[in-house]
Order: sequence, then structure tokens, then C-alpha cells
Amino acid sequence: MQFLTILKTIISLLPIIIDAVKAIEAAFPQGGQGAAKLEAIRATVAAAHEAATDVSGSFAAIWPAIQSAVGAVVGIANATGVFKK
Repeated sequence: MQFLTILKTIISLLPIIIDAVKAIEAAFPQGGQGAAKLEAIRATVAAAHEAATDVSGSFAAIWPAIQSAVGAVVGIANATGVFKK
């Protein structure tokens, strides 16, 4: 995928990524479960990607950027006290 395509995709997905992170954290507030929470988001996004009919590009191509965005959202939430460690 081209850089601008990935960037536009991540920016358009950012509100959904934030909602997904909040939902996972609300459902599973226990600390130390970051890898499992990330896997839940990955599986959810992968399932949506597979079911979609209007997707361009592979999930494997976009997941690293989504994963980084999830990490950034979690980092901000932790740093600002939104999520309690």
C-alpha cells in the first residue's frame, strides 16, 4: 500500500480505534493484559476486514499501522490517567 493510502486509512479509522480501545478497556479493566487486549482488537478488525467487500489491500499490510495507532491511543490514555494502571 502507498503511504498516503495507509495514512488516510488510519486517520479515518482513528475514532473507531479509540472507541475499540475504550470498549476493550471497559470490558477488561485488569492491568497487565495489554497483549490479550491488543489481540482482541486485532481479531475484531481482521474479522471486519475479511467480511468487507470494499477493501483495497490486505489486512497484513494495514495491521502494523493500526497496531501503532492502538499503542499511541493506549499510551495517551495511560499518561493522562484515563486508564488506571
